[in-house]
Amino acid sequence: MDNQIMLTLFRGGPVIWINSDDAKEVGIKDNDWVEVINRNGVIVARAVTSIRIPRGTVIMYHAQERTVNVGKSRLTNKPGGTHNSATRVRVKPTHMIGGYAQLSWAINYYGPVGTQRDEVVIVRRLG
Repeated sequence: MDNQIMLTLFRGGPVIWINSDDAKEVGIKDNDWVEVINRNGVIVARAVTSIRIPRGTVIMYHAQERTVNVGKSRLTNKPGGTHNSATRVRVKPTHMIGGYAQLSWAINYYGPVGTQRDEVVIVRRLG
């Protein structure tokens, strides 16, 4: 877990990937603590800057470990949320149709695709 290859993928806590040029414009450097904010919630994570991420996009991978390096939000004064804190579920009427696997629903997840995880957020440097 602490060799160079794994540390490239996992930094021991929540991370959010952001384009290097976007990060530079708002004063964020690689491994800085950032706050991701929208009307649904707040996430605190470390920034991973990369040219692999398209401009105007940030990516936070699903189901990260939150056992170490959980930052505290200055906005809420609480530990900085989970990867789902900034999301909301958008229910489509066809997702409520039962009887077929691709159209049935389950607790906390509606429908066949994960598009409800696309949100508009503000990313700012923490500290």
